[in-house]
Amino acid sequence: MKTLITLILLLISFLSYSQEYTIVQINAYWNERNKVELPFKVEGARVIYAYLKEQPESLQKQVKVVPLVVLYKDNKPLRQWAADLSFKLNLTKEEIANAIRKDKQTYQRARSN
Repeated sequence: MKTLITLILLLISFLSYSQEYTIVQINAYWNERNKVELPFKVEGARVIYAYLKEQPESLQKQVKVVPLVVLYKDNKPLRQWAADLSFKLNLTKEEIANAIRKDKQTYQRARSN
């Protein structure tokens, strides 16, 4: 019984300190040739591709340029990269990975203080 309670408490503490990162790329059908090529996962964060036309109208009004890449942590936007006037976004998976690593380091430092 003690072992079961210990495992449950360990699981709860692990889940409360876990961080889930998600990368969302929003683009338009007509700008498909300028999408950012990303793998399925970057630093453990899953990558989701979405088309602007398929999003709610409230989101469509907020997006000014495509492609747009947003890094979320626990469903809250953490970082955003947007294309320039040429509708191209020069972004690599390494840049996103660095942003995730930097956030993890900041989180770990804040927890240790």
